[in-house]
Amino acid sequence: MTDETFVFRDRVYEVRVSPAEDLRTAVVTVTLDGRFEWSLTAPGWRAVSLGASGEIGYLWSARQLAVLPHAAEAELQVISVDEDLLSVFRVDEGWLLVCETSIRLLVDEVETARVELGDVVEVARWEGGVLQVRDAAGEILELRVDGARLIA
Repeated sequence: MTDETFVFRDRVYEVRVSPAEDLRTAVVTVTLDGRFEWSLTAPGWRAVSLGASGEIGYLWSARQLAVLPHAAEAELQVISVDEDLLSVFRVDEGWLLVCETSIRLLVDEVETARVELGDVVEVARWEGGVLQVRDAAGEILELRVDGARLIA
């Protein structure tokens, strides 16, 4: 079991990851300000990671992205994908997902663009509106988000 505390804006999130009965899954429990709690069952073969951008805090596991609720009455919004997530970036249009061998743009939870890579991603970096990805073969790809499209 792992516990993380994530302070974002004016809220304190406690994230607890516990193994489920099936060893390939984990139960992720998010507690907001020590009072409100949400849980989800997530693929457990990768560590849970945390991110924040603007007004949005989020976490991701092997194949799920969850937007952290900012109020007790809000729901935990969960987006699932069919490939392992390595990094997640919030962009104006939606979500930029760096998966093991692809880059995906989601707008309103719908995949609007995808770039398939020739090898497994080793490093991804979002800077100045450009996603730079280096794969295991040493190839470097730079992508920009243009509306609902990814431009190389």
